[in-house]
Amino acid sequence: MGKSNVAEKTANGAEVNEVSPVTPTMTVVKEEKVEEAARKLTLEERIQRVEDLSMLIDRWKTLNDSRRKLQTFQIGADSLSSVVSLKDANGNEFKTSNSAVISSVIDEMKRTLDVKVRDVEEQIYAE
Repeated sequence: MGKSNVAEKTANGAEVNEVSPVTPTMTVVKEEKVEEAARKLTLEERIQRVEDLSMLIDRWKTLNDSRRKLQTFQIGADSLSSVVSLKDANGNEFKTSNSAVISSVIDEMKRTLDVKVRDVEEQIYAE
């Protein structure tokens, strides 16, 4: 016999009702996180944030000044008018007037400064 919702008689006389399958349900419970910005900052925390932001702004200004100075730096064509000099903590010194080396060093310094400026800007926006 096919399935139906009608009660059927069995050999011993008991009624058997068809049981419909139970569909499981899922409840999603979201955790409510209290963000740091949502709570009120204490005076000390506000002062600390202002000081941190001030330090980041000073760092950004210094990096931008260095980048502007490098933009205006001119390498001489005679390989004698420009010199790069490096000195370590022990007093050891390296000097070169090779314009190709100087140009490569300046280009690398510009790239590094650009990355550093972007990093500081991201930190400032995060504050």
